[in-house]
Amino acid sequence: MSDNESENEEISDLSNPDVTTKYRTAADIVNKALQKVVDACVPDADIVMLCDMGDKIMEEETSKLYNKKDKEGKKMEKGVAFPTCISVNEIVGHFSPLRGESRQLKAGDIAKIDLACHIDGFIASAAHTVIVGGEKVTGKQADVIMAAWNAAEAALRLVQVGHTNTQVTEAFAKIAEDFKVKPMQGVLSHQLKKHVIDGNRTIICAETPEEKVSWAEDCAFSFQDF
Repeated sequence: MSDNESENEEISDLSNPDVTTKYRTAADIVNKALQKVVDACVPDADIVMLCDMGDKIMEEETSKLYNKKDKEGKKMEKGVAFPTCISVNEIVGHFSPLRGESRQLKAGDIAKIDLACHIDGFIASAAHTVIVGGEKVTGKQADVIMAAWNAAEAALRLVQVGHTNTQVTEAFAKIAEDFKVKPMQGVLSHQLKKHVIDGNRTIICAETPEEKVSWAEDCAFSFQDF
């Protein structure tokens, strides 16, 4: 590769400050949309309307930024990277229903919200679990929610250069055992790349014969810990 080609090659990982800024900007927007949807998860709220709200906020907020055209006269791509989903009770995740398949939330429902947006293909995703109506929960419901929270905290600390995906999976298993719950098989956390929400590097939620993966510096991940 010539020197000119090297200079023109885009650096699309976190070593590029511009990339980091785009990730953080997308994250700010996702968190804003998530909080609005969380606040709107009240008894009798319609799931389709809540999903539409989250998507609309992400579209509106991203439309305000990076509107300068490039040398070819094109605007930067940005907007929803993954539609707002609200998965209730036994539904594991990624439920974004058609209008004819919607339902209303009920007091005491466990609603799992997830959504993602992007700036120039750099994706930020977020998720939150809410008890509809703000009721306190006990027993198995409380156990599974606390297990998921602790698993997410462990993952944030374990994803470091030199560690492997199996170390995170083992931590999930230990936390699940402590709370006497079971992690869901088939749930994966993926490395994020430009325009790619499900990269090849993965973290498995429940142990399978998958190959170990080591972490590389300056990479981004989206965690799923159901």
